[in-house]
Amino acid sequence: MEINRNTYYLSFLNTIKDIRKDDEKPNLLVHVCCGACSCYPLMYLIKLFKITIFYSNANINTKSEFDKRLDALKKYVNVLENEFKEHIEIIEDTYDHDEFIKDLEPYKNEKEGGIRCNICIYKRINRLFEYAKNNNFPYVLTVMTVSKNKNVQMINTIGEKLNKQYPTVKYIDTDFKKGNGQNIGVELSKKYELYRQNYCGCEFSVRGESDEK
Repeated sequence: MEINRNTYYLSFLNTIKDIRKDDEKPNLLVHVCCGACSCYPLMYLIKLFKITIFYSNANINTKSEFDKRLDALKKYVNVLENEFKEHIEIIEDTYDHDEFIKDLEPYKNEKEGGIRCNICIYKRINRLFEYAKNNNFPYVLTVMTVSKNKNVQMINTIGEKLNKQYPTVKYIDTDFKKGNGQNIGVELSKKYELYRQNYCGCEFSVRGESDEK
């Protein structure tokens, strides 16, 4: 059964209300897939949390592409730090594409959004939880719900299921497309001249220029 997307947005608002009991910002570990997709979510979240970014994206097909997206993220984080006068640490996870892709290979001919993407997102969010647990982060979320090419229900369902395996870490449901999030993010990425890729990450997701994020 498909869940009304407003459910995730309202869940996010209620969670914020519950954890922001005073002016102190809670620590949040944020999975970020690239600089472009991070623009709107990070601009929004920095007002509510003390952010640490977890760049865990071994799905990306080449190390050069991995680095280009990371460089764009660093460039944008520098903008945020200058504007908000707050430090944002970026944790760069291990890049091991050959190992990561083994689980995706059997589904290489599927269209984006199917089992292959489900496995890919699961693996990355699971790494997010692992790092959060091992480093005492109370809250986690991913910026991936900002993209029109991502299934919000799939992402949040994965996060909620993993939350049961990591009870000390709270996964926060999001839908960053709400409030025109993706379009705002596109304008921010253009304003700051950030690299914007035209495919999701793995070699099986390469698409045409018309699908640029």
